[in-house]
Amino acid sequence: MPQPDTTTSGPAQAPTAEELRAWLTERVAEYARYDGEIRHEVPFAEYGLDSVYALAMCGDIEDHLGIEADPTIMWDHPTIVSLADALLAARAGDPPAAPAARDDSR
Repeated sequence: MPQPDTTTSGPAQAPTAEELRAWLTERVAEYARYDGEIRHEVPFAEYGLDSVYALAMCGDIEDHLGIEADPTIMWDHPTIVSLADALLAARAGDPPAAPAARDDSR
């Protein structure tokens, strides 16, 4: 499993949605070893990210944002857009948003 550079400390203030999405995009690309375009609305599983990567990413999220991130957040919010929104709400102290609807008909 790749080990992304997490030596930088979290931001002093909350990142914007755009900044957080960019940061999450970098993490997904690095963990997935994906050189193509990472699309914000594509589920993490489609990039090959499994529960092991979810645990590692939650550690990165905790370090970057200074919040506790339960690994299930990546399954409840399985895209960069929905995860960024949930993380920003959690950082602001808002109650967690409802999990994204899943289409299990495939």
